[in-house]
Amino acid sequence: MKKKLKRNEKKKKKILRSIDKLKNKISAKQSKLSKIDLKIASIEKKIAEKRASKNKETITASLNN
Repeated sequence: MKKKLKRNEKKKKKILRSIDKLKNKISAKQSKLSKIDLKIASIEKKIAEKRASKNKETITASLNN
């Protein structure tokens, strides 16, 4: 009986360790994704600023003519 309990405890510890490892992997990937999201947002912001400045230039050019 004691042997079975010890085996079950070992299996339980193994499973818990593997779950912890997977949680660590997930959190690492989430942090990578958040960094990528920030980069994408900054690129989108730059693009929007460029488009806005182009629109302003075209409006002022049409008003001058």
